[in-house]
Amino acid sequence: MKYDVAVVGAGPSGSTAAKFLSEKGFKIILIDKDKFPRDKPCGGGLPFRALKKFKYVNDERIIESYSYGGFVHSPSLKYTVELQTSEPIVAMTLRKKFDFELAKLAVDNGADFCDGVAVTDLDISKDGAKVFLDNGKVVESEIIVGADGVWSIVAKKTGLKQYGLKTGICVLQEYQVGEKILDKFFGKNRLCHIHARFQNIVGYGWVFPKKEHLNIGIGEILLGKNISDVNRNLLNVYKEYIKNLQKNKIIPDKLERRKYRGGAVPVQPLEKTYAERVVLIGDAGGFINPLSGEGIYYAMTTGKIAGEVITEALETEETNEQFLSKYQTSWKKDIGKDIDFLIRLAKRQKEKPSDKLFRIANRDKVLGGLILGVVAGNLNLQENKRKLIRRYIYGAIKDFFSSK
Repeated sequence: MKYDVAVVGAGPSGSTAAKFLSEKGFKIILIDKDKFPRDKPCGGGLPFRALKKFKYVNDERIIESYSYGGFVHSPSLKYTVELQTSEPIVAMTLRKKFDFELAKLAVDNGADFCDGVAVTDLDISKDGAKVFLDNGKVVESEIIVGADGVWSIVAKKTGLKQYGLKTGICVLQEYQVGEKILDKFFGKNRLCHIHARFQNIVGYGWVFPKKEHLNIGIGEILLGKNISDVNRNLLNVYKEYIKNLQKNKIIPDKLERRKYRGGAVPVQPLEKTYAERVVLIGDAGGFINPLSGEGIYYAMTTGKIAGEVITEALETEETNEQFLSKYQTSWKKDIGKDIDFLIRLAKRQKEKPSDKLFRIANRDKVLGGLILGVVAGNLNLQENKRKLIRRYIYGAIKDFFSSK
């Protein structure tokens, strides 16, 4: 089987790249180890800026519902920052449907889809690239796109994978509870809940109401901890989180028994996201918001950027490492500063969380709106850094005198 590009991984990043390249007229194969439709551990929240950038996603076949605001609760649960807007801030998806629909869009534009088949090895040479599959077949292409998640075999086989990097881990469950119950607890505007640093974890808990489903999870960034220890501890924290939500009437008292699901996410991009005839996108390249764990926007954005660079590479017959370095230059220009700033904020998180920011934001609705914008993934922190700092200082002064 010969193609222009082999895309390994059919999540949002891989399907976006495959769709974009197929639209350009290239012969594309999209490969995934799972049989679609398949589910993936994820909150399923999609920042509204993603819908503005990828307008074709704003479709009832893809989006379940929209959230028009929510509540961010302080670590002690003493303070709550509330925001409701006239425009949606987050679109809610079911990953089983969302990923499948994106893959179908790639197919509709001409890509071949090979699901339920795993990649076992790669071979990169000056003459081309080969992808070896576990069904015995070999795919030949000019370029390979690694879109196969945080444990990417493409990153591993090409030597781009860095070991010992910090990761994030989450535990979640998704319940089908029906529209009537969701209307009762979360209203037609489907207001979300975020609990910052619940029980002192370096992360947060979330409650995402969708059309008929309720997604509840908790995630933590691993800061020098053993993953197995955090795994055990996080499950206990999650159970306490559910109890707390029910105690405070945020969710129904009775929920059907569901199997606990967990997943890992990266917290920062790899040092190098390209190699000879290879680029890495989405989780495979380490693209994510390290504060919120949201990665769909970055996945689709890097998929599009990769598609643009690869188009130029194929048209000029320049598939070498030097030319593909344009991909890293491009994503750094687009999202790099924002991610760098988020990483610096994540690293500053203290072992003992403070309520101060939430107390101030609770009294200053403008600051509260900015914080929710950060949490929802709609606010470019690099562009709004000065505004956040000025508003925090203003709020802190008001808080100081009001406490006297």
